[in-house]
Amino acid sequence: MTSARGIRFDLSQVRFDDYGRTLVLDRTTAEAMHALLGEADAIACQSGCGLPLACDSALIQRHELTQIGPELLINNADFAAIIRKRKAVDAKDVVIAFDAYRRIEPA
Repeated sequence: MTSARGIRFDLSQVRFDDYGRTLVLDRTTAEAMHALLGEADAIACQSGCGLPLACDSALIQRHELTQIGPELLINNADFAAIIRKRKAVDAKDVVIAFDAYRRIEPA
């Protein structure tokens, strides 16, 4: 595990598709997510540990990110729940800290 890196999400630039998946419209944020997963097999985040929101966590694997034109699709229900809760309290933006994980192959 490496030290956590924060990524800022402008919540006006984040929406959901018809299937509830997260769409990130901001190119800088999308590039930051790709950069983290370029050096890891999965990234994990924990957010909202404090009132009024409960603590949420998500483990996002590389295959759960899909670039669709300028939008980044994040197909992870736990991450979508984190974003939905921030939007529900009318947050304008949120910084989420991610830890990177690499798969360890057995010898």
